[in-house]
Amino acid sequence: MLYLPTSRRSVRRYITPVLVFSATVLVLSTLISLFLHGMMWYRGQEVVSMEQDRDQYTYVGDDYPAYYPVDIPDVSLTPENTIHYQIFTEDAAQEWSSIFPQGGGFLRLGADGRLFGLALFHELHCLARIRRAMSMQKSSEHVHHCFNYLRQVIMCEANPTIEPVIPILGRRSVNAEIPRVCHDWTRVYELAETNDAEVSGRSDGAEMERAVYV
Repeated sequence: MLYLPTSRRSVRRYITPVLVFSATVLVLSTLISLFLHGMMWYRGQEVVSMEQDRDQYTYVGDDYPAYYPVDIPDVSLTPENTIHYQIFTEDAAQEWSSIFPQGGGFLRLGADGRLFGLALFHELHCLARIRRAMSMQKSSEHVHHCFNYLRQVIMCEANPTIEPVIPILGRRSVNAEIPRVCHDWTRVYELAETNDAEVSGRSDGAEMERAVYV
């Protein structure tokens, strides 16, 4: 049986905590709602800002940004070994080719669809080129370029992640399997694929020039 207080003081003592709890829930709900609406507004403003950043360039001559304006959140990655992306296996070439998006990882920007490369895919291209040279046991000026390009990119990154030295296979080796904060590379893939689809669907029938990473 539910006991209900009968005296005015008892009723007040019973109702007051309920009112306080209800008011607290209402305030918290309002704050959460305002926060979510604020985040949605901020994200909307961010998208508008990025669109404005893209539109302020002609992409003619030197009139283009150093970085393409795109929202790339941080993600966590723990490097680990894999049986894929080998050097000498029969399916190695196909696997390395599969890491590139439709269109090869290029952007066509501006009114004339000027071609631009994306550094992410240039770096991956160089890894694939070095793999090919190793499998053929043949070097070239292109491979030399790729080695130096990757060397300079790695130095530019100057990654300060600490990797502990631990016993591995009887030797004191650096453990690379350490979680690290990375850029969400899927956003760059989406950017390249979306741009390629938009350009491929042009209604003027113009033939767009193609390019390769060197």
